[in-house]
Amino acid sequence: MSFRLTILGTSSALPTSDRYPTAHVLNVHERLFLIDCGEGTQMQMRRYKIRFGRINHIFISHLHGDHFFGLYPLLSTFNLMGRKTPLHLYAPAPADELIARHLKDFDINLAYGLEVHTISGKSVRHLLDDKRLDVYSFPLKHRVKSYGFLFREKMADRNIIREEIAGHNLSISEIGRLKKGEDITREGGEVILCNEVTVMAHQPVSYAFCSDTGWFPKLSSYVRGVDLLYHEATFGDDNEELAMKTGHSTARQAAAVARDAGVGRLILGHFSARYRSPAMLEEEARQVFPLSEAAREGSIYDIS
Repeated sequence: MSFRLTILGTSSALPTSDRYPTAHVLNVHERLFLIDCGEGTQMQMRRYKIRFGRINHIFISHLHGDHFFGLYPLLSTFNLMGRKTPLHLYAPAPADELIARHLKDFDINLAYGLEVHTISGKSVRHLLDDKRLDVYSFPLKHRVKSYGFLFREKMADRNIIREEIAGHNLSISEIGRLKKGEDITREGGEVILCNEVTVMAHQPVSYAFCSDTGWFPKLSSYVRGVDLLYHEATFGDDNEELAMKTGHSTARQAAAVARDAGVGRLILGHFSARYRSPAMLEEEARQVFPLSEAAREGSIYDIS
């Protein structure tokens, strides 16, 4: 699979004996992207055999502790492991100041480059243009500045039909152009149509991460049509007023976003410790959007 998501934490602010704070790892063609970094993230990474050295980009939705406290020890661990590869961190301000102060207070001198990219704005922003994917941020509605993330795979080169290479006596240059989606017109007037000699490698996939947020009408437009949506579901219907007061969502509201956005599947997370099991939240979401599932630590989702 080209996209594979591992859930490391499903709890909200208060961890429980079996639920850790928020952290996800997205595997894109064996390149790993860490999304949020709550307390205990690196312990979960070891438990689920996440390769530390393949993480070069970390995305932090907002600067509440249950999404950020695991970052400090992780940066130190990277140092102790002898990391030399630069690390890119995407987070709202003042993440750069907080990290610099922490490193100074604890006399930590990083042997690798740490580049902090500040997320800001009230609209969709293009954060990363990678060889295999584009990453975007979009604003959420919370008590502090909070952002969601959209990971969209780029269209892969088309596959050439092997028999057509000899059949048309294709050159290396022509094959390259056809794989990029171009038609070929030769000097003698012969036209070789891309759609007749190539096939699509696969349909690009997408994943969206909606961290701490209250419901608002525009949210569904930010994640429209994604294959897999993660959306916080801190509370159930029994605590709808508390969700509104604290800038969070109920499971039913998360499902409404998924329904209105026309997504493929919905994962619920960020569960309040008042719920011993997320089963009730999952059931409430399924009443609105049947393809809803409560995330659990260690769950792996192949996105296709």
